[in-house]
Amino acid sequence: MSKHLMRGARLRLKTSTLLLAATLAAAGCATQAPLAERWSQLREAQPKLHPRDAARQLGVSEAQLLATQAGGQALRLKAGEADIKAIYERLPELGRIKAITHNDDVVLERAGEVTPARRDEEGRVQPGSGFAGGPIDLRFSSGEWASAFAVVQPGRAGKTSRSLQFFDRQGDAVHKVYLDNDEHVAAFDKLVSDFRMSEQGAALKVEPAPPLPAQAARTTPSADDIKELRQSWKELTDVHQFPRLLRELKLTREQALQLIGPDAAWRITPQAAQALLEEARARQQPIMVFVSNRGMTQIYSGTIGKLVTSGEWLNVLDPDFNLHLRSAAVDHGWVVRRPTDHGVVTSVEFYDASGRQIVNFFSRRDRGQAETAQWRSMVDGLPRA
Repeated sequence: MSKHLMRGARLRLKTSTLLLAATLAAAGCATQAPLAERWSQLREAQPKLHPRDAARQLGVSEAQLLATQAGGQALRLKAGEADIKAIYERLPELGRIKAITHNDDVVLERAGEVTPARRDEEGRVQPGSGFAGGPIDLRFSSGEWASAFAVVQPGRAGKTSRSLQFFDRQGDAVHKVYLDNDEHVAAFDKLVSDFRMSEQGAALKVEPAPPLPAQAARTTPSADDIKELRQSWKELTDVHQFPRLLRELKLTREQALQLIGPDAAWRITPQAAQALLEEARARQQPIMVFVSNRGMTQIYSGTIGKLVTSGEWLNVLDPDFNLHLRSAAVDHGWVVRRPTDHGVVTSVEFYDASGRQIVNFFSRRDRGQAETAQWRSMVDGLPRA
């Protein structure tokens, strides 16, 4: 390329960059303009920008963005605790769906047909069947939920995207359900009609984000404190008893892991996340992946097929399961070996620099069965910090 052409290319690039910066400035800084107008400007400047990222740039929540479209592409739905439960109990009517749960650094997407959850004689959901049942395995903290929308908008390849989107009191997404078939559109429309709010223009109340849990003072524990923790640990009979133990001893999760002893828990490097997924794929080791936010935990159980790194993201890209993990957000991890009535259960947990858990892995096993020797071998081989 000649010098003249190169100068012209650089000039055009500089001009387009300045125009983009001006548009973004108008979208992000013209705070007197209505939110809908600022969002429209931002979409024009960055048409592929995800609503969650757009909300951050505009200094609002994702739910507040959707509320600007209420009565149009987005419809407000009733979002009381009983309403949410009723909506999820009707998911089997929708056929194949895609259920998505994410936090700041990881996204779990699971597709499949929903089957009613199995319940015991007292009406409680049996472990392993999930709230929605079948491959869509969910654990709710429904007290955190505050608003819901049905969103119908143009999707990829000319198709229409239909989804149910649920948000917490801060306006952050806790869960999204996408219709993943063309045969149950009428059922989707009927569900939306049944739960549509009568007043679409009702004000959306959003609370400030709660402060991060304060880390307890990291004082040197006494020998009696450590003895009590380790004795209580040995008496665990189920993995779900661990959070209660932390509350009783007034310890953060990581403080307990640091004190419990190197045979029960040890720290691993950030690179262990990719190493674990690569080993699970290579050995076809069935795993369980737990992704949580304030209002939802979603669990994938199965094997891994396609593993791809793209920029800062580590991705599992299988037909019915996608996982997207922001590698740079992983500051460290822990291997944790908890006693239960059915033998030791080993988890691999990853945290960000503030000590917030990002994602958690277990071996996939049937209830009451021991985890496999292959899983323990994989975990033992992860790089230690």
